[in-house]
Amino acid sequence: PGEKRSADEMSASSGFNGLTATQDGCFAYVTIDPEGNPRPRPPQLPADSQIVVLDIEGTTTLISFVHDELFPFARKHCRSYLEKHWDDPKLQAALDVLRTEAAQDVLDSAKYPRAVAIPPMDQATKEDGIAAVVAAVEWQMDMDRKATGLKGLQGLIWKDGYASGELKGHIFEDAISAMQWWKEKGVQVYIYSSGSVGAQKLLFGSSKFGDMLPLIDGHFDTAVGLKVEANSYEMIAQQLKVPAARIVFVSDAEAELLAARRAGIGGPVMCCRPGNKPLTMDSCGFPVVRSLLELCRCPDE
Repeated sequence: PGEKRSADEMSASSGFNGLTATQDGCFAYVTIDPEGNPRPRPPQLPADSQIVVLDIEGTTTLISFVHDELFPFARKHCRSYLEKHWDDPKLQAALDVLRTEAAQDVLDSAKYPRAVAIPPMDQATKEDGIAAVVAAVEWQMDMDRKATGLKGLQGLIWKDGYASGELKGHIFEDAISAMQWWKEKGVQVYIYSSGSVGAQKLLFGSSKFGDMLPLIDGHFDTAVGLKVEANSYEMIAQQLKVPAARIVFVSDAEAELLAARRAGIGGPVMCCRPGNKPLTMDSCGFPVVRSLLELCRCPDE
């Protein structure tokens, strides 16, 4: 059974029309025809919505893009990037963080028996230093770590790939069309992802449709908090200086939508994309869309 909802949480989501289950396990907007039968009806953006906040993986972007393209790219090009940019201060700053985190992992040998230490730059040859970094990166990626140092190094490698044109950010075609519609209607668009703001800008700035950053008003990452914590959404509303009830948040993750609803977000919306996790009954409380274009219509249109 889903969690019990307070009256405030119920009213926060009241801008959307009702839902019914479909054969593929998603839920669709419905209306009742004169014979009493449910009929699909396009979702609507609540009329008082001022801001749309979008998740990335599974919402604007194919959920497998990061794991199937970005992560393998970083692993494949790690050594060559290090060899080419070893003396770059930006790289060394990222490696300082990675080195500190690796040292903590090594100390916690009971939990991480295969953790790899990275020697200080002045205590190893370039070749030995690079070998240690590559080994540490591969181990952390095998463990699916979300460490700050690893993210920083991956971001530098991806930036190089985007700049060369070897990488192109995957964006669903309906996402760019929806962003254009929202912009025309005066609805601001923000991105909230566990990936760093820098990585977000690379993805949208070098997408297969070109530079989409002019369509985006701002970015949030875990600096405001984890996406499964209600306080994070309260912080976003405070920073944007709007009531939480006037924000629509679109994500593929039930835990994130539940947190947003607890924070009073007025429009938590579930995005159902190819490859996303199957929905559970907890999704019954949320509008569900298969395309962001479904949110490009207001009640008075």
